[in-house]
Amino acid sequence: MKQGRMKARVRYWVVVLLWATLLLANTSAPCLAAPSHTIDARFDPAARTLAVTATLILPGGQGGHVVTLAPTARDLRLAAGNVAIAFQRAKDTVRFHTPPGTSSIRLDYVLPLDAPPEELPVSMDNPGALASDAVSGADWAMLMPASLWHPLLAGRANAYHLRLSAPSGIKAVTQGTLGRIDDQDGQTVSTWDIAKPVGRLGLCLAPYTLSEARDAPALVQTFLLAQSNRLAATYLAASAKYLRFYTDLHGPYAFTKFAVAENPLPTGYGLPSYTLLGSQVIALPFIPATSLRHEIAHSWWGNGVLVDDAGGNWCEGLTTYVADYLAKEEESPQAAREYRLKTLRAFAALAGQGQDMPLDRFGGRFSPASQAVGYGKAMYVFHMLRGFVGEAAFWQGLRQLYAARLFKPTSWEDIRRVYAGLPGFDAARSRRFFRQWLTRPGGPTPRLERVAAKANPAGGYDVTVVVGQGGQPYLLRLTLAVETEAGQTATTFVMDSRRHTASLTVPARPLRAVLDPGADCFRLLDAAESPPTVNAVKASRALTVLVADDAPESLQAAVPRLLAGLGQEGARLIRESALDGPAVAALGQGDVLVVGRPRVAVEGMVDALALSPESDTAFAVVKRGQGIAAAFTARPEAAAKDVEAAAGKVTHYGSFGIVGFKEGKNVRKSTPEPADSPLIKTF
Repeated sequence: MKQGRMKARVRYWVVVLLWATLLLANTSAPCLAAPSHTIDARFDPAARTLAVTATLILPGGQGGHVVTLAPTARDLRLAAGNVAIAFQRAKDTVRFHTPPGTSSIRLDYVLPLDAPPEELPVSMDNPGALASDAVSGADWAMLMPASLWHPLLAGRANAYHLRLSAPSGIKAVTQGTLGRIDDQDGQTVSTWDIAKPVGRLGLCLAPYTLSEARDAPALVQTFLLAQSNRLAATYLAASAKYLRFYTDLHGPYAFTKFAVAENPLPTGYGLPSYTLLGSQVIALPFIPATSLRHEIAHSWWGNGVLVDDAGGNWCEGLTTYVADYLAKEEESPQAAREYRLKTLRAFAALAGQGQDMPLDRFGGRFSPASQAVGYGKAMYVFHMLRGFVGEAAFWQGLRQLYAARLFKPTSWEDIRRVYAGLPGFDAARSRRFFRQWLTRPGGPTPRLERVAAKANPAGGYDVTVVVGQGGQPYLLRLTLAVETEAGQTATTFVMDSRRHTASLTVPARPLRAVLDPGADCFRLLDAAESPPTVNAVKASRALTVLVADDAPESLQAAVPRLLAGLGQEGARLIRESALDGPAVAALGQGDVLVVGRPRVAVEGMVDALALSPESDTAFAVVKRGQGIAAAFTARPEAAAKDVEAAAGKVTHYGSFGIVGFKEGKNVRKSTPEPADSPLIKTF
């Protein structure tokens, strides 16, 4: 990585010039000099409405026009000057004709906003999913781009000047550049200019405090609520740091600002030129180095280079790779390897039981299994591509992709073309590589079938191994390491058949052969390699929950939050006092989660607190037969609020088998190492 980054700096200005040239030549990119439509909106939180007057600049020489607008918009009126314009409306489409020479049209309407959900979701599989796309509270509102809250004129480069009025203190955040914020007649008026919009506009409003910093490739802003304003300096510094990092790595930042906006809902959205982070999320100490970095990387992938949805959403996998994964690689080789292993384990637990899908069908995260595919497996595709084409070529290819495809819908095929033809990755090999990972669910199952060694007359030992894979063979780049009395010797080879023989000479007597020691290849883990984890509970299709009669009241009260976080709200719940003979027998089959310490014996039952003795609340998972047994336990003296907090956090430790909390904070997380692997053989 370091070598590639150094080369990136050398090429930086070449990439800048290429990027600028392509942007100016790119007719599908937002027009740099498009006349601005004017949107004048007024937010009324008491009435839960957004009243809009929009003036759209019409293209000359046309009498028929099409505008898309939220079908929920009411009291719609169209006028050209003082003349009312008739229109036809069908769902989200408004069609109308104007007299020759008409240069603009005015639309007036009222958009109703929904109330927020009564209960906020615990699971982060799709943050904020319970809320509608246009929702408001007592002093805030969130309108996602999918709400269609503003009119979009078809066949026209749409630039906007937005003027948003709201009760005093409530400011608006959207794409583009903030003009000014004024207080007028008991209202706060926010004005924004969006010269180069990417898609439809989102909009969020709240009683924000605005902070700014200018030591980055673009203006950095935070729009935070009162309880979070102490975090402004932290988020400004982190945003500036990662904007500089990705400008260096990928190419120039394409927007005029980056803003961190807080939202009362538990969201984690990356939108063009800003991110919308929930109040529950933004206060977590690790977010500036993790989730924020991920959302900023989306400024290049997803909001900069756009996704062509027809062939699958690639941007979540790439963003995960250059943000979440790369952070681990920067930390240490060991941390990077552990991240890759966790990704394989998560896929095995969540998507490896019939909930998988081909990558070219992934559109967005909606479940733990979909996340394991669209984020985890897709992340691995880029890691394996990096191995095939080499360090410098991989990072240079991403810079070329960004320069050529900025603001253009881009597919996996466009990515393939960037790398096809590189040494060792010709067009035919590139097609096979991408086809197998995009169109096939599941993954390969490589294994060491035979190993042999014999003394070499010239010294050392000649080692020969036979590597096999079942089913239709994958094209794989694999590393074989042979551990000897004197250290380790490794070789890398490409395998494209069901069996492959690899040979190498080692300087001392071989002890053990290990295939893919760095976990650099995506594969389906063998059952022996898949330790029981929280993810296995999340993936269970028939979970039974047994609540002990003497479980502390705080523990029993936290069970709904625990199950909601695990996505197991529909699990069968049995209280120990209600057990009869058949019910006890049923507990011996399938997956079971034990709450507290019941007197009845349950096969595989463990004491989670015994496994995590430093904790006041703990969760543990073990294998039993063909299923799993999990335990959720708290000490009687643990405060109810701490047990409740721990219950909501268990879901975030999916790749671990033992998780412990003290006073609501995580103090233990571990995963038992697998006892065996088809990738390891002893001589």
